[in-house]
Amino acid sequence: MYKRQSIHRRVENDLVYYTCDTITTPHLFTTKFGGVSTGHLSSLNLGFNRGDERANVLRNYQILADWFGVPREHMTMTKQVHGDCVRVVDRDAVGMGLGQPMRWQTDAIVTNLPNVPLCGYYADCVVTLLHDPVSRSIGVCHSGWRGTANGILAKTVRTMQQQYGARPENIQAVIGPSIRQCCFETDADVPEAMRGTMGSEVEPYTEKRGAKYFIDLQGINRRRLEDAGVRQITDSGLCTKCMHEEFWSHRATHGLRGVQAGVIMLKEG
Repeated sequence: MYKRQSIHRRVENDLVYYTCDTITTPHLFTTKFGGVSTGHLSSLNLGFNRGDERANVLRNYQILADWFGVPREHMTMTKQVHGDCVRVVDRDAVGMGLGQPMRWQTDAIVTNLPNVPLCGYYADCVVTLLHDPVSRSIGVCHSGWRGTANGILAKTVRTMQQQYGARPENIQAVIGPSIRQCCFETDADVPEAMRGTMGSEVEPYTEKRGAKYFIDLQGINRRRLEDAGVRQITDSGLCTKCMHEEFWSHRATHGLRGVQAGVIMLKEG
């Protein structure tokens, strides 16, 4: 089941964010708006490495923690290294990167702990949120083209199966705002590298226009989910570059930008 119609833009005070009807646990995808950062990072920048004042970034996380109704120290971060590692958030790992020092390099994390928001980051890359209401487990997965080619999203689903007994047919998945095929322009090296991992599977998702190639990352990730047995899939349909007034896009700003997050949390059972 492939859905787009259930994505909603919401505004609370100054906080602008998106949610999905098909995810039945607290979650959101942030935009630029609703924080305290200034200048080209105005205003809800969630990246500590973008030149922002640390106090501003911490205040921005506090705004999100208040929205989720948890202590800021519970928010648990991925680290964007464009790999295919998936880590489990147990009690010792709660708050990684925020409530405690960052000790891992992983683009995807999963948990079954309540009141622990999981954060995946984007400014063009694909962030997918996962929720199994039956096993009561969640995951967040960041995938650029390298992670997409290496199948990190399917690995995230398998980790939820192995750790929590999640059944793929019960998993609700939403593919968040990200750069889409209309704007994801590359040279030949990107599809060639993806073919090295995916083989001919990449071809239906690659369009050649003149000397350039345009890759459908959302389509590949949707296929990865389907192949893993996930059937409840929503694609936001939102392109960060097309909508660069609302979202930071690395391509649109040539790197002069902040960071957004897809965040998901289990409620207390």
